[in-house]
Amino acid sequence: MSCAACVGHVERALTQVAGVATAQVNLLANEATVTFDPAITNETVLKQAVEDAGYTAENSAPPDEYPAVRRRAFLSLALGFAAMAAMPFTGHDSTAARYAQLAAAIFVMAGPGREYYVNAANRRLDMSTLIAVGTGSAFLYSLAATLAPHRFHSSGLMPDVYYEAVIFIIALVLTGRMFEVRARRETAAALSKLAELQPATATILRDNQPIELPINQVQNGDIAILKPGDRIPVDGLIDSGESAVDESMLTGEPIPIQKRPGDRLSAGTINGLGSLHLKVTATGQATVLAQIGRMMRDAQSSRAPLQKRADQVSAVFVPAILIIAAVTFCAWLLNGAETARALSAAVAVLIIACPCAMGLAIPAAVMVATGRAASLGVLIKGGEALERLAHIQTVVLDKTGTITLGRPEVTRYTGTAEDLPLIAALEAASEHPLAQSIVRYANATLPPVTNFQSTPGQGATGTVNGREVKAGRPAWLGSAEDAAIAATIDNRPAGAFDVDDPIKPSAKAAIEALQTMGLEVVMLTGDRLSAARRVAQAVGISDITAEVLPAGKLDAIRARQANGRKVAMVGDGVNDAPALAQADAGIAMASGSGIAVEAGDVTLLRNDLTAVAAAIRLSKATVKIMRQNLFWAFCYNAAGIPIAALGLLNPVVASAAMALSSLSVLANSLRLRRFQ
Repeated sequence: MSCAACVGHVERALTQVAGVATAQVNLLANEATVTFDPAITNETVLKQAVEDAGYTAENSAPPDEYPAVRRRAFLSLALGFAAMAAMPFTGHDSTAARYAQLAAAIFVMAGPGREYYVNAANRRLDMSTLIAVGTGSAFLYSLAATLAPHRFHSSGLMPDVYYEAVIFIIALVLTGRMFEVRARRETAAALSKLAELQPATATILRDNQPIELPINQVQNGDIAILKPGDRIPVDGLIDSGESAVDESMLTGEPIPIQKRPGDRLSAGTINGLGSLHLKVTATGQATVLAQIGRMMRDAQSSRAPLQKRADQVSAVFVPAILIIAAVTFCAWLLNGAETARALSAAVAVLIIACPCAMGLAIPAAVMVATGRAASLGVLIKGGEALERLAHIQTVVLDKTGTITLGRPEVTRYTGTAEDLPLIAALEAASEHPLAQSIVRYANATLPPVTNFQSTPGQGATGTVNGREVKAGRPAWLGSAEDAAIAATIDNRPAGAFDVDDPIKPSAKAAIEALQTMGLEVVMLTGDRLSAARRVAQAVGISDITAEVLPAGKLDAIRARQANGRKVAMVGDGVNDAPALAQADAGIAMASGSGIAVEAGDVTLLRNDLTAVAAAIRLSKATVKIMRQNLFWAFCYNAAGIPIAALGLLNPVVASAAMALSSLSVLANSLRLRRFQ
């Protein structure tokens, strides 16, 4: 594919196949994503539909296009310069020079430039048509002047030839294409790197013996053994052991995170100095790593609203240019110009009007922006999400897991250091979140517990080192402590624990950053109003809505939208999913539920609210780049076409200008790679 019109041709060819529900084509990635009913059609039929439209189709990753395009471009340039270099020795008007240039032109048209003529022969109105008609007209005129120069002389015309123009037009178009392919190859490199992060094998504990298995043979529930320095091959929960894990490939955060039993690990991250046993929860395409790859592909394939408008313009642009070129040719002839002069102006119009820049304006910006966002720990689901995020006026934040850590932590313990391991050992046998907070707080090697009994809603009892330990609600233990959990050892008070859901360290700064951008920040939570007020006051939020169910969150989003506000919702739980889907931009924490992530337009890989402000700033910068690209592409054509029609540009200069316009759009888009 060479331009935006090709996208439309391929999409139409695919959607016309019976059984195809949707077809979406990515120009920069040369990929088509097709949803179809396998009971009605299949991959063979889809491939044939693409080939009937004049393209080729592969159902696996295509080979790297860059080396072939580079060879074609350099070969064309070399022949063009050789043809020019021979002229001083043979003379431009000599028969030898003309036939040498004719041979070179035929070689370039049939070899490096063949695809443009094949595409035009398939009667597709796109960039290939403009190049084929323009260079074909110049070639046929030159061929007539070479084979029958006397007919030109008898008509009072000079038998000029434009073989070198034909060669250089194709060479410059291919040179521009070469830089396009190189730019998109570098921009999309993150996708291939992601796939390389997942090891091909894992060491699994089977019958108490470690065995190495291919990833596709690992099952959920297996215990994976991780040695220091291992790259983690699967998603899972730590069953035993502690270690600092490098999660920079997921979050962009360079500092390793300390992980303990019960913590979640993701495939592709790197174990530190500790040894771990990991209970497998996901393998292969079900891992977070694979999901990131799919989301990035989907994002780079999606089409922004600005792109849809550009495609509508491109659909009528090529036929209009063919008409303008024909009018230009006739107008010059009617004004008494030589045929060669009229042909030169018409060919220049065809070449300079190639809509390459318009076709690249939006996809290039989206691809670079989504790639840069991923490196910052933010996954954005495509161009449409980018545009909607750029226009946000209100940011609604869930409390638990979004502003706070989302898990209880001990904030105060009134007992002794000697009693703490005994209490923690008892709580380690419980799955209750408050019990696990005490285990984390103790952060010690714990003795075993026997005779463990749990009373739902009250607490637990057990024997640790021969001593009877109880922990639970103070009232259940007959304690007057004003705390979340009290404990006794051998019926002796052993202290109490205050437990709270701590505010994330970066939350206050992140909210201040959003407010500094002029955004309204609101807290929306199902928690008690008193708890919501305490957190809101700590982070600087004045607008609070508390004690709401999922339906209430949905209504709150709709109410603000009804008042004309563009609303972003940030959440992490299943109860946030309806509001995330309703919001103009749904932003989900990757640490939250899978349903929330699916409902969101943006996923924050780093459990950090500062990424929200970064995502909004990046989206604004991206939309600005999109508009700049479209403006440049429009101005280029608006100025270039009349200049070419007036005969002020020869075809070779027009070809160079066309290639330069595409490169300028790519260069402008690549500025987003430096976004901070």
